[in-house]
Amino acid sequence: MGQARWEPAPKPRIIHGKQVRSGGTVKRIVVKYFGFNEAERHALDTLFRLSESGATVYSPWTPEAPEAPAVLLVDGDSWEAVLELANPVHDGIRLVWVGDAAPAEAWRVFAAPVKWSAVIEALDAEFSPPRSQTLSLDLDLAHDQDMDVHLDGDDDTAPMALDGAPAPTRRVLVVDSGRDARLYLRAKLASAGLYEVDEAVSGADALALLGRNSYHLVTVDLGLTDMDGWQLVKAVDSTRPAIAHLFITGTEPAWRRGLQARFSGAQVYLPKPLDPEKLRILLQNL
Repeated sequence: MGQARWEPAPKPRIIHGKQVRSGGTVKRIVVKYFGFNEAERHALDTLFRLSESGATVYSPWTPEAPEAPAVLLVDGDSWEAVLELANPVHDGIRLVWVGDAAPAEAWRVFAAPVKWSAVIEALDAEFSPPRSQTLSLDLDLAHDQDMDVHLDGDDDTAPMALDGAPAPTRRVLVVDSGRDARLYLRAKLASAGLYEVDEAVSGADALALLGRNSYHLVTVDLGLTDMDGWQLVKAVDSTRPAIAHLFITGTEPAWRRGLQARFSGAQVYLPKPLDPEKLRILLQNL
């Protein structure tokens, strides 16, 4: 008998977590938070919403929530937040502190202004279920045919870095006109250890960045408003030195655009909404 799924109330204010969906594949982490400005809360709520399709779901705590919070997220610059922290009801809950002068009992501390992708990465490291390494990536290039992804740009034959030498920087360019889409990708990239990320909201911005920087991975969304997305894909593919990895995203089904993406030099076409598990495995193999 399936378990009823709890849907958080609008405009939530906390993270907690423990719910497991049927099959035991999805874990719900409830988070309770205090303080933060409107923009920060909007970004955090966006990450909560996007996590609903992942293996670990982060939900804001409300008084009606069936579970107690597993994480307490506190804005150290907020007087209200500091007062709330003193409430004995919060004793024993993992404390994530944002700002200076963190208390000794803080589980994780992040500098302000906070990068939510780093917070989600820390939570994933603690709460995510064991990851399967054998998942096959179905690109849906046909209605009933599966195909595994092979990243053509893997550097298996590249010489290893000398001991003590810094690893080469793996810089990423994310091209997408949607703020939430860029935020989601930044969080997933951070979870894969890719922290140096440039963002472009238009094709023109992307071309300017490509002219100034070298990138290990570029993701291009086809829904750009200032130029045809495939035109930008062609420009990325012809960049020299060559970019190792190119992902394309879009709203059309993969069976319609997948082969076109491969012939355009991309390793994969990812239809929106992005499949978090497929994306995780792709990033793991970079």
